[in-house]
Amino acid sequence: MVIAGAGPAGAMAAAHLASRHHRVLLLDRKKFPREKVCGDGLLSDALRCLETIGARDEVRAAGHPVDTSVIVSPSLNEVEIPGEYLTIKRQFLDIIIAQQAVEAGTVFAMGEVQQVAIKPDSLASFTISGCRRPIRSKIGIIATGTDVRLMHKMNWPAKKGPSAVAVRCYVRSSLALDRMIISFHRHDPFTVSGYGWIFPMRNHEFNVGFGIFSLDRVLRRSINLKDKFNAFIESFSPAKELMQQSDTTTPLQAAALRYDFEGAYPFVKGPIVAVGETIGTTLPFIGEGIGKAMESGQMAANAVNNALKSGDLSKLVQYGQQIESEFKTSYKGYRLAERWLARPRINDFLIRRFGSSRYAQEILAGVIAETRSPQDIFSLKGVLKTFFK
Repeated sequence: MVIAGAGPAGAMAAAHLASRHHRVLLLDRKKFPREKVCGDGLLSDALRCLETIGARDEVRAAGHPVDTSVIVSPSLNEVEIPGEYLTIKRQFLDIIIAQQAVEAGTVFAMGEVQQVAIKPDSLASFTISGCRRPIRSKIGIIATGTDVRLMHKMNWPAKKGPSAVAVRCYVRSSLALDRMIISFHRHDPFTVSGYGWIFPMRNHEFNVGFGIFSLDRVLRRSINLKDKFNAFIESFSPAKELMQQSDTTTPLQAAALRYDFEGAYPFVKGPIVAVGETIGTTLPFIGEGIGKAMESGQMAANAVNNALKSGDLSKLVQYGQQIESEFKTSYKGYRLAERWLARPRINDFLIRRFGSSRYAQEILAGVIAETRSPQDIFSLKGVLKTFFK
């Protein structure tokens, strides 16, 4: 088994496959630990995945637990959502998951996969920079995040550009703030252009950033993300106060996102499986991608294990079927939420309504915990219930 990419999706797949006694080579083009631009927030789906490989306690010990998130509308209405959240820098999270994979038997090496091919004998062939000969495997997994160059070389349908883009920095500040804040930012009277966030970390540090829903909108309107970030800091008082009380601030760094399955499709091609942000598993509306990336890696590992144990590689299609059946419905709800909240007046109305409704807050908490669908609240019927419950 060869896995290209040792982020949460690839390393999670490696950990599960190695624990089932498969030979696994996990490759990443960068030396670990390495910095990764991300919001660094984990929701319940990520914590459940970490539990399956025995890494949950270690991640909790290295991270910062938070029990409340808050969504702020363009007119500064708020709704608090209680839940189990955790923040941890990706450089620490990724190495913990990779270490679990190694302890299970995975061979982890630094190596840049330059090409993946399917040979006439149906084996997957990985060409690695610096290696004289390709490495062959019965099945391969591609987990290269937003980088889909390998897919294009295989003539695998994949969207060339990412879905969205965000910037973030780390701020060390004395401000007492222990809620995960997402604040929607108005770009003009008719459109919410994106969202800013403030996520508390360990040791009085904060992950502060700004993201744009649509990269096409950024390019079409020539939106400058740094200017948007600065406008968020100046116009949102908690962010401004955070900066005023800061000791150090790291430079802004940008990252692309692939969400709503705007990546490689189909998810399986012969003996090759694509997982994580490579296929666009990041959630619309909130831009959270770590948990769903790990879930996809776990699903892929299950399908690969079934295929290898049975000797029937056609069983790999089970992975695509599971993605379709378990992810698509919830993603539809997140897409709907994004469309509604992209309109400032609707955004203000909904957040004000949700903020005054205990029922709405319980539903939103269920959405975060994945016991309820976003459609339970982001629908006409769902909104009407907030007036009577």
